[in-house]
Amino acid sequence: MRAEVTFDGAPVGTLDWRADSRGAEVALDCVCCGERILRVFAESGGAGTLYVGLPEPQGGRLRLTRRLSAETLHRAGWEGKTPERVYLAEKPLPRTEPPEPQSAPRVEPPRIEPPRTGDAVLDALIEAGAVSAERTENGVCLSCPFSPHEPFALAPAFVLCRAERGRAVLDWKTEGAAEPAAPSEMD
Repeated sequence: MRAEVTFDGAPVGTLDWRADSRGAEVALDCVCCGERILRVFAESGGAGTLYVGLPEPQGGRLRLTRRLSAETLHRAGWEGKTPERVYLAEKPLPRTEPPEPQSAPRVEPPRIEPPRTGDAVLDALIEAGAVSAERTENGVCLSCPFSPHEPFALAPAFVLCRAERGRAVLDWKTEGAAEPAAPSEMD
């Protein structure tokens, strides 16, 4: 595989990387970048920075050909890796990991308060989850599983309940609910 080589962020040449069972054969060809002594470093996702070698000037260019042994690659955490970033520098540069994606802030759904009856015992049953409650036009409809042979959660108000399809149902009128229109005795 061929990777682009950069110096100070600008492309300056290429690095050929041929991996095999004995390691990797590398060949660098770059333009000269001033009088400084530069080294070749490579990075790959999840592996550390790998020192590839010290290129030497040849015919107005920087060149390096060498074999990196399987043991060298293993010690550097580079087994099976190929370079994703190759650069010339005097020393390894700080890693430039892509920023981790920001997860959206967790938004809690609004808490929906269950309807209340105003009766301490019934409201405690609703709060405990023993009784389901639905707001109705006239108040609250409470219900729970019912079997005539076992105790049921609405037993404290059993005289006000009706049995409907295996459930005990209690229609509880709350304060402020609209009064149903009753026929007048005068009519």
